[in-house]
Amino acid sequence: MIKTLFSSIYLIVLFSGCFSVSSLNPFSDDTEETQKKQVVISDNAPIWIKNPNEKNYISVLGYSFLKQKEVSDFDKKRTLLNASNNLSKKIYKQVVTYYKEYEEKLDRPSGFDKDIHNIAEQISLKALSKSKIKDSWLSEDNTLFVKIAIDSDFVATQIQNESKNIYKVDETLYKNVLSNRAKALLIEYLEK
Repeated sequence: MIKTLFSSIYLIVLFSGCFSVSSLNPFSDDTEETQKKQVVISDNAPIWIKNPNEKNYISVLGYSFLKQKEVSDFDKKRTLLNASNNLSKKIYKQVVTYYKEYEEKLDRPSGFDKDIHNIAEQISLKALSKSKIKDSWLSEDNTLFVKIAIDSDFVATQIQNESKNIYKVDETLYKNVLSNRAKALLIEYLEK
């Protein structure tokens, strides 16, 4: 599985020319837009493309511009890789932001900045391995769209589990991050 993923990434970088190397790293700080062509969503596009958010899931879109009307396996893999990259980035950013916002509320911030980034990467990768393809669609202008999603509860549980490892379990932490009420708020936060 991992060899297939790395092979796909290598082939995409080598042949597609659509991505820069830093755009393939979901944890890079590169915010530059790397797609050469902006996607135009037509009026007849399915509703899930216009609004990919879905209750109880963290959802994202990926897309690829196809040269031919027929969709090849390579096109499917490239589009799925794009969506997977977008999902990893979204979860990574949300987890880092969540921890930083939590630490700002503490009287004595712990200063686990490097640990937080490592944990966010781990959670993103675990979530990616549990993500599912929800929908796909080929537009009239040969743009292939795919929507992938992960259960918000799974990500919230991972955040709670990792929180036990980096913070001393105390009453404040339990109330703010580890309780069932906090989990419900965390799921709501992740689905933004």
